[in-house]
Amino acid sequence: MLNIFLGLFRRFNIITSSHRSDIIRIFSVLIVILLIFAFLFSHYEKISFFKAFYWAVATASTVGYGDVVPHNTAGRIIAILLMFFGIGILSIFLATFSSIMFDVKIKRLLGTMENYFIKEHIVILGYSDIIAASLDKILKESHNVILLAALEKNPSEEKNFIFIRGNIIDDKDILKTKLQQAELCIISDNDDSKTLMSAIAARTLSRDLYIIAYVHKKETARALKEIGINEVFTMGNFSKNLLVKSIKIKGVSAFFTQLMDEESRNSLVEKDVFDNLIGKKFYEALLFLKQTAGEIIVGIKRNDKTIINPDGESFIIEKNDKLLLIGKST
Repeated sequence: MLNIFLGLFRRFNIITSSHRSDIIRIFSVLIVILLIFAFLFSHYEKISFFKAFYWAVATASTVGYGDVVPHNTAGRIIAILLMFFGIGILSIFLATFSSIMFDVKIKRLLGTMENYFIKEHIVILGYSDIIAASLDKILKESHNVILLAALEKNPSEEKNFIFIRGNIIDDKDILKTKLQQAELCIISDNDDSKTLMSAIAARTLSRDLYIIAYVHKKETARALKEIGINEVFTMGNFSKNLLVKSIKIKGVSAFFTQLMDEESRNSLVEKDVFDNLIGKKFYEALLFLKQTAGEIIVGIKRNDKTIINPDGESFIIEKNDKLLLIGKST
């Protein structure tokens, strides 16, 4: 229940953030009017102020339960005046709030809304094909996401997503995302040169921010690493999945890069089953290789089928199996 109230409060705060002064001004006038009429009604009708305030709210909101009513001429005149002033101010307040909600929706659609996330959000600079394909997964992995891109309209209606239309190589536009308070930044444009310039700008604006970049050319990838970008991906579906995974597990690209590097001390290799492992349970083979060779079995290839991390107790190693190991290639 508390989380529901916090969520509602957060959404209300988001909606009113850019129009707070207007709402406070109109709401203050409404409260003052209700207090004045409640005081007068309490005085002339000889009832408690709380009861009079309850009557004023019920009357101004046009609910009018009828359990508290004026009994003299002064009370009736006060009620008439409240109907003119109170209902009018309440209507203006509701109309203003509706206008604000409509304005927020338009700004979200057109990308003219400022960032209302305070901190620990994810900033995406650019809208490359890889970002377009990964955005839904990124939103599921993240609490708050801001996209800065040169798009015509918002690519997502998710509540935890803000689209800001702008130039990813313009410092002023980048600062709209509150980059320095972000948890993570992802940079990717279909033009590698823009990705590089945006990465330089982002790294200059925030020295300690964890930045991930996705590019098409290996030359650009090397340049990005030289300027201190934490993780760099190149084109491919595998990279798309790694990009999404990197949101939760920072450094995952370095892990897979090492696994794929045949010159690495510990890379992913395929080996024939050793004779003394045939007929053994998977966990027995796992323990044996770890103790004797310092290698770890992560999977088995059997009849063109790859089985990752099979059940340790029930899975039995067979003669024609291939071992998928994290170990030495020779």
